Amino acid sequence: MITAQLLAALVITVAPAGLWLHRMLPGQLSPQAPSARWLLLGGYSILLGMLLTSLLMRLLSLLGIPFSLYSLAGAALILCVAAWLLPPAARGQQSAATAAAEVEPGRWQRYVVVLCLALLALRLLSLGLEVSTRPVTSWDAKQHWAKQARVFFELRSVVPYVSLQEWLQLGGQGVYTNMHPDYPITTPLLQAWTAVAIGHWHASLVNLPWLLTWLATGMVFYGQARLAGAGTALAIGATYMLLSMPYLNIHVALAGYADLLLGCCYLAAVAALYNWSVSREHWQLLLALSCGAACILIKNEGFYWALSLLPGILLVLIGFRKGVIWLAALALLVVATIWLIPEDMVIAGHSLASIDIRYRPQSWLPLYLSFLVHDNWHFLAYLALAALAAVPFCARQALPLAAVMVSALLLYMTLYLFTSNAVGAEHFTSLNRVALQLMPAAGFFTLAVFATLVQRDLRK
Repeated sequence: MITAQLLAALVITVAPAGLWLHRMLPGQLSPQAPSARWLLLGGYSILLGMLLTSLLMRLLSLLGIPFSLYSLAGAALILCVAAWLLPPAARGQQSAATAAAEVEPGRWQRYVVVLCLALLALRLLSLGLEVSTRPVTSWDAKQHWAKQARVFFELRSVVPYVSLQEWLQLGGQGVYTNMHPDYPITTPLLQAWTAVAIGHWHASLVNLPWLLTWLATGMVFYGQARLAGAGTALAIGATYMLLSMPYLNIHVALAGYADLLLGCCYLAAVAALYNWSVSREHWQLLLALSCGAACILIKNEGFYWALSLLPGILLVLIGFRKGVIWLAALALLVVATIWLIPEDMVIAGHSLASIDIRYRPQSWLPLYLSFLVHDNWHFLAYLALAALAAVPFCARQALPLAAVMVSALLLYMTLYLFTSNAVGAEHFTSLNRVALQLMPAAGFFTLAVFATLVQRDLRK
């Protein structure tokens, strides 16, 4: 019975986004890679479906309708009917990048594909066992997300959360409190939705959205990699490398943090932006903007990752030379704004007074150890730096994507070298969790540069 309820909840979650995307995406993305469309459709449907479900739960709560399988199924049905009434998109043309990369795979390449698929299936099974049997153990979940999710589940509604001081002043009447009442509530809503689906609070099964996020990350990565020109063996090999990174897997097995979902969302935005910059297909830009904006729904820092997409979009729209000038002007404007705004002004959950801007050189060693010594990301940091160095010389097609990654990296370095968050680097408490939000996108950037170099060699 629980399995049937979970399957029903999965359909309710994925179907509306899936139908809308099915009508929006061209009927043929690549004749020689037909699976790319379905994997792309599946990955984005899972990701956007989960985010859409959280928004529907907020809407139902606003209307005074309790959460239930029936109420959310009704809302999902309305969205599905609306999508079905839309005219389908035209059949797409195969991109030049994909056409250039497609060659008949050799025997060893087929072995690579089979091996990677088998390893991914085993990894999915082992992670599924971890998620479905391990109770809530992660710090964020125990201190914040899971408690809030339990309240939403028990009341079948979104309720206001306030600071501890305000809660004391109001005597707890009609309000609730936790350590971070200003955090976005998407993560606890997804946990609450899982509990609503099975009809009771289950300390393990409420973490199933993390397994879905792992699956969506791989599907989005592979689908967009194929459209970016990577061959089957290269795309599936890179997908396995991404999904087997130690720190990423820890966040699935010890589910409860919101960083993995944000990392998947940012990857989906960055990958779509890159393929839009090459093909100029409007549906890719729409995916990039939608997923970029959705980052804000997951964590406060998602606001800054969404902003990091702007340099890439600007370079595509007005060209490299004009874009560099505009970006320099925007950088000066940002510095001037930081200098002039009041210290108590709150942006994305933080103020200048709270972050205490000053240089903190003690963060350099933890940054070096985390990315280049510790076994958190395998060799991805080395590969990403090599790809970044190759862009100006032999992979200029990836310049807009490189601008996005450099912007995100500068924001990340600023966080730990110039703000009070440096304590998270010194003690290795938040350093890797925030990095997880960026590393899947860094993996796609590395693959895009490598695929560009492969295509160039094939054309010679």
